[in-house]
Amino acid sequence: MSVSVNDYSANDQQIWDEELSDFIPQRVFDAHIHMLNPAHLAASPRNAFHDWSHADLPALRQWAGRLYPGRDVHFLVLGTPAPGIDVAAHNRWCLEQVQRDPQSRLNRLVTPACKPEEIARDAREKGVIGLKPYRLFSVTGDVAQCRIHEFLTHEQLEVANELGLWVTMHLSRFHGCADEHNLKDLEEFTGKRYPKIKWILAHCARSFTYWAIRQAIDRLRAMPNIWYDLSAVTDVRPVITLFSREDRKRILYGSDGLDATYFRGQYVALGRAWQYLDTNKTPFQFPHCEGRPILAIYEQLLSMKHAAEIVGWSKTEIEDVFWRNATQAFGVTFD
Repeated sequence: MSVSVNDYSANDQQIWDEELSDFIPQRVFDAHIHMLNPAHLAASPRNAFHDWSHADLPALRQWAGRLYPGRDVHFLVLGTPAPGIDVAAHNRWCLEQVQRDPQSRLNRLVTPACKPEEIARDAREKGVIGLKPYRLFSVTGDVAQCRIHEFLTHEQLEVANELGLWVTMHLSRFHGCADEHNLKDLEEFTGKRYPKIKWILAHCARSFTYWAIRQAIDRLRAMPNIWYDLSAVTDVRPVITLFSREDRKRILYGSDGLDATYFRGQYVALGRAWQYLDTNKTPFQFPHCEGRPILAIYEQLLSMKHAAEIVGWSKTEIEDVFWRNATQAFGVTFD
């Protein structure tokens, strides 16, 4: 079932009014949000993305107005990595949508089948600033344990390096950013082979729980051209690690909207494991409390707020993460 802005509840409103309204600055740049037109999905094989919302620019703006009322919001839009999607049609449509907002940007969807010359054309002629690859397209067929070059080819990386493109990377492999193959690949790519590529490691470098980022942070911090987005991480512990041990200028706000975080629930940490939990799909009971589950994006924002308080961030540092770092990275100018 797709998410709906009309499902915003009194419990969500309470969290905004009492917890978040004084935390979220007047400017927000969401550096991890997806667009999707279901018309671009293949009828078969049917997959989870068929239940996702139609997410065009008006939908993104409507949600932003509901989630962060009164704020000036712009986006780094990422192509949606749905199996069987018409990649060319999806990228054309996303670009047309993003071009309606001069302060938003696009990382186009890329699969191993995308030709390097097509990537170069979109960057040089159409304003695409980066790439959104995904493990679901791995040439190995192993979507859990594939390495970066198996779903973003070296030929594509060479073009991205030549043009200085961004790459938003959801790392694969069971240990995520703590995996030795991923760390060695990123050290080689950032330090030697592709030094002009700018990497955004999504989801706190894919640390939905505490362990991976604690293991990897010292090596990641030493790499050039590494940024992070905070999207979909609802456990406060990895956020504390990132806020306290990384260069705060390399951290970006992202929501992973629409459907990946605008549901009621969160990404639950279970030791070193984690799992998506939609409370609307689970028969929970709440006999001991008045509150009810809230939107996962608000769970994420609460974790960011608590981490900022624990680490002792200033208002300026909070604003940096929500928008100022993005203005410097992507050449965005707020009014």
